[in-house]
Formats: sequence, structure tokens, C-alpha cells
Amino acid sequence: MNKRTPQARHPLAAQDMGRILACLQQNPGTSVEIARALRLTVNRVNGLLLELRAQGLVHAPSCTIGSKGGTVNVWACREAEEGAR
Repeated sequence: MNKRTPQARHPLAAQDMGRILACLQQNPGTSVEIARALRLTVNRVNGLLLELRAQGLVHAPSCTIGSKGGTVNVWACREAEEGAR
């Protein structure tokens, strides 16, 4: 489990950030995969991922090709990635 708690201005944002972190601790994923798993909008997930990245809790160590042919970040928990090394 993450040792750091996400900081958010609104309790609902903090709750959703916690859900995203829990999802990413199981497996890295794209914002679309996370949104589907948590039943959130992709825009909501993208915004929260950027906040989590600014707090140093997640990062995008790799990317993949999306359905439209562009590159898409694959997000992971920073601590989970470092613990695997």
C-alpha cells in the first residue's frame, strides 16, 4: 500500500485519487483502462493522474500505441515500480 496519501482540495478528488492508486498497484494501465475499471470519465482520470504525478505518487514509465495510432502513457505507482527493483 502507498505510504503517502494523495493531497486534494476536495474530499471526492482525494477519494478518486486513492481509487486510482489502488488500481495502479494491481497493474499499470492507460488512462482509458483506469477510467473503465473505476467507472470514471477519461477526463477525470487524466486530471487526477497529472495531480498524482505532480505529487510524485505515479509516473508513466512506458507508452503504448492507442486505438487511433498515437502514443498513450502507461501509468504506474512510483513506489510499486521502485519496490520491484
